[in-house]
Amino acid sequence: MTLVVDIPGGRPLELEHLLLDVNGTLSDRGVLLDGVSERLGPIRERLEVRLVSGDTFETLDAVAAELGVAAMRARDGRTKLRVVDELGRERCVVVGNGTNDMLALEAAALGIAVLGAEGTSAGALRTADVVCRSVLEALDLLLDPRALAATLRQ
Repeated sequence: MTLVVDIPGGRPLELEHLLLDVNGTLSDRGVLLDGVSERLGPIRERLEVRLVSGDTFETLDAVAAELGVAAMRARDGRTKLRVVDELGRERCVVVGNGTNDMLALEAAALGIAVLGAEGTSAGALRTADVVCRSVLEALDLLLDPRALAATLRQ
């Protein structure tokens, strides 16, 4: 499974893994946002999806079960970075909103910071390649690589 994003003026991205933060990204105070599950279905046909979360609201297992994806707790940014490194930085897209997402957002081939009801850390905004108003917009970009390429055009 690979999602190829041909970036005009840049090298193409060949993505295989999508790492998603949960709290403040996929959920609002632990409750999965409407529209996430529907978008992840088609994305899972092209990318291996994993939840990597500090699990502040202790809903990681329930959210992972609802989405039918693997999940792991990562209490700090170094743990999230280690996951990116194990999978291969050049093959990962990371979506998150917190300070603990900064290292992974910066290291991944594609880092997407999302703005949500729980806010977004300034560090996540600084280290991301793309900023979206919501996780739904971020997932929509992954569903339409041409729109993503237009954003990343050099």
